Amino acid sequence: MNHAVLYSKSKVTVHFSSLIMLSTTQPTKTHPIDSNPLKTDYAFINWVRLIAMFSIVMVHCLTFPAPPASTPINQLLAFPTANLMTNGQAAAILTLEQCMRFGTLHFFIVAGFLIGKTLKDGSAISYFRRRLTTIAYPFLIAFGLYYLKSLGFNIAKGEFGSLADFSSYAVDKLIVSLLDTPYWFIPTYFFSLAILLACRLYLARAWFGWILVAVNLLYAVNVYTGWLAARHNYALFGFLFYLWLGYIIGSTDAVMKSRAYISTKALAGLTIALFGFALLEIYILFNAQSGDPVNSLRLSNQLFAIALFFLLTRVNYLHKLPFLHPRTESFGIYLYHMFFVIVLGRAIDLIPQMRAFTYQADYSGLTLVILSLLRGLLIYTLTLLFVKAIATSRWRWLIGLRAGKPA
Repeated sequence: MNHAVLYSKSKVTVHFSSLIMLSTTQPTKTHPIDSNPLKTDYAFINWVRLIAMFSIVMVHCLTFPAPPASTPINQLLAFPTANLMTNGQAAAILTLEQCMRFGTLHFFIVAGFLIGKTLKDGSAISYFRRRLTTIAYPFLIAFGLYYLKSLGFNIAKGEFGSLADFSSYAVDKLIVSLLDTPYWFIPTYFFSLAILLACRLYLARAWFGWILVAVNLLYAVNVYTGWLAARHNYALFGFLFYLWLGYIIGSTDAVMKSRAYISTKALAGLTIALFGFALLEIYILFNAQSGDPVNSLRLSNQLFAIALFFLLTRVNYLHKLPFLHPRTESFGIYLYHMFFVIVLGRAIDLIPQMRAFTYQADYSGLTLVILSLLRGLLIYTLTLLFVKAIATSRWRWLIGLRAGKPA
């Protein structure tokens, strides 16, 4: 189990260059910039958070066949399991996965947006320290528990014949747990944040944005060439652009200004068209036996994610879901949803009656899609209930909440 262009003639299409042009606009003076990122509630940002977090959980609940038992631990998550499926199964699951391949990019945009709305001149160090205090401690605890859980499980199974075997496994597992699970996001976030804050004097310069675009184009090409480690979770510099883009969106009111560039209907059409291009690129990479045909940094997927972000800011249904509070719940869901993914996987392995809820060679693509959606909804719901319980307890700091303040 793997734990995952239409256009309007009367409107101007939003694309990379128009987003870069926004960076030449000085941050608006009509909105006071406050050093407290929690003082203003941006409803559309919470909606984006909700959708993005659900998409991330769904990606880790997709129904793929298990890699061969002989696969080395450091190759498990990079193993091209889609190549073990029939063409129909692979087409269905990869299409579903593409529907969800925007969440990580959106979270970097959201993080940058909040920087653009809240960061005072000269307060970069204090902002970074505040982020460390609020985010790093809960992350280290959740990651540590996840890592120790893996070690303890294998110790209980008697997997190690010597201290040398255990030490080798412990090191490999530490690297895998940090780089090949959702926990890669936080170290990459802080790395990108440090660069962004260090370069804050140049963030509104167009040339700075174009440099970041060039870096991301390199990663988009690398999906095919393999010059660097191809998987997006190894692309240390690949997400700096999205943190910067969020900063520009937040500091220039680009969400509102985008309405003058493109209508909502045209934006929806553009998003659908880019989704189609993203599917085509998956097909090309899959036929080329790529190990990661749904890489988040494919050019088509990057364009799709940007268009979808702006579309979500205009189509907001969060007010219809009053029991969900993405502002205070998203970080906790991110930290702990993999524990529930693991528990469900163990239950399926141990209870024969539950084997029907995992990959079977004779299942149709549609069946696998339905199973994946059901598993995703189950994991999201269980994690959400867990997070809600923690949020009302004295342990709320474990999910980044202190004195009523969200991460």
